[in-house]
Amino acid sequence: MTEEETVTRLQEAAEAKRAAEEAAAKHFEAAVVDALRSGLKPAKVAAATGYSYETIRRIARANDIDRLREPTVTSRTKPQPGDDSPA
Repeated sequence: MTEEETVTRLQEAAEAKRAAEEAAAKHFEAAVVDALRSGLKPAKVAAATGYSYETIRRIARANDIDRLREPTVTSRTKPQPGDDSPA
């Protein structure tokens, strides 16, 4: 095999690997979305997949899956020096 043939083979293999990884990522995302829409909680999906809760949350948000509960903490702005308005 010539050097050019070897390089071409490597390039083809790298492209095939990228395509397979992309297909696997789409398959994983679809499975996560299905699980969340069927009622599984993000923490349970994270535990079952080994991915972080944050990864599962990002997939949910990217697929327009609403929060399962309202946030428990609301942010308030801290009063600035000289600010007499109530916080």
